[in-house]
Amino acid sequence: MSKKLIILTVLFCIILTLICFNIFPVAAEETTSTPTTLVNPLGTTVKTVPALIQNIIKVMLGLIGALSLVMFIYGGFLMLTSQGKTEQIEKGKNTLVWAVLGIAAVFGSYTLLNFILTRLS
Repeated sequence: MSKKLIILTVLFCIILTLICFNIFPVAAEETTSTPTTLVNPLGTTVKTVPALIQNIIKVMLGLIGALSLVMFIYGGFLMLTSQGKTEQIEKGKNTLVWAVLGIAAVFGSYTLLNFILTRLS
């Protein structure tokens, strides 16, 4: 079994190397003296570093919002399935309270960062 694993690992590494480093030959094109323009991979809306940071913050806020939704569901689930157990009810309440405090901290930091980044641009 270990020989099969070693062979598969070696084959995987070889294929990964060929794909990542693009070892396959590529035909070179003749170029003229026209200047080369690079396309912005982030789209046309991101032209400055503060705009890039704002986009990253927006994505992170979306992820944190999804995580907070999961925590709200988990806290509510704990409270609903407690069957009268006070320690599980308290655990559910604490989960909900900390989820709310976490969201408040995230939105407070977003407000501060947004204020700073708008002053920079």
